[in-house]
Amino acid sequence: MLPVVITITIPAALGIPAWLLVSLVSGGWQWRSARMAGMKPNEALKTLATWTAGSAVVLYAAVKLLGGQNILHLDRPLAIPIHTYGLLVAGGFLVAMTLAARTAQRVGLDKDKVLDLSFGILVAAMIGSRLLFIIVNWDEYAHDLAGIFEFWKGGLVFYGGFIGAVAFSVWYMRKHEMRFFEYADVMGPTVAIGQALGRLGCFSAGCCWGGACDAHYVFAARFPPESLAYQSQAANHLIPAGAVSTIPIHPTQLYEALGCALLFLFLTWWRSRKRFHGELLALYLMLYAPLRALVETFRGDEERGRVFNFVGSWARHAWWNLSTSELISVGIFAAGVAVYVVQSRRTASVESALPT
Repeated sequence: MLPVVITITIPAALGIPAWLLVSLVSGGWQWRSARMAGMKPNEALKTLATWTAGSAVVLYAAVKLLGGQNILHLDRPLAIPIHTYGLLVAGGFLVAMTLAARTAQRVGLDKDKVLDLSFGILVAAMIGSRLLFIIVNWDEYAHDLAGIFEFWKGGLVFYGGFIGAVAFSVWYMRKHEMRFFEYADVMGPTVAIGQALGRLGCFSAGCCWGGACDAHYVFAARFPPESLAYQSQAANHLIPAGAVSTIPIHPTQLYEALGCALLFLFLTWWRSRKRFHGELLALYLMLYAPLRALVETFRGDEERGRVFNFVGSWARHAWWNLSTSELISVGIFAAGVAVYVVQSRRTASVESALPT
């Protein structure tokens, strides 16, 4: 486990130069993208100005809220930890986006629309995944509102992000008159490889951890004090104060990462064999849902919430008290079946109507 890859330290005297440099780099990158896309010089300059100013505001607010300092008047060096979790989640998104764009180009769809849609999905998924986690754990965040924004520490529920991403995709594709199932088949398989990398990030942060397992289990994981798993076990008195690590637990993050990687390979292989638009999306939904439900049975982080906890403490560990994600998995699987049946029948009906 490596929660922080490196910590970048900005000397107090270089606060303003660093702030301006990062803002200008952000604006310059967008200016370059605009020019490559054929935007006129005057319009590209507006893009440069907008992104530079926007980045400056965001950076100022981030340092103020998270670092407790004013970037214009640093009173001490500013330490910026680069979290492995954030890097892997961002890496998973970039890999998925790049693969989706290349596949779209290969099958004759609009590559640029896929890239634009991907950025919107990123924002929608981040918001949705964080919102679902906050809703499930509102008792914890009601007294720590600033903690709502500390997403790099973990606390993103994939299904919340998935629902947000689908909602945005439906809206975006309708607005731009994109054929939903054709584009969904392009992007669906790449989501799985993005998930695989994201779950490696979960392992590095020690979130989404598993339940207790035998100490001699070959894949047993033990997380150090800085991990979320350790902090949860200490708070629930599962380990004594000052323990070196957590008790041996299932590496559920790695279980799901492996499953998603295999799912990506299968869907990529099946792409050339698909019989109707929407088939890859349907297969993804029908295969990921049981994978997630299976992994959920090994999870030990009760913070993720259970459906019937409101009944009382006696129901918390009952076999019928599904976790939030287990319940959503049922709906996701049903949606996959519905897409498969409806689209396959629609295709069969069109084919039968064609002259022989």
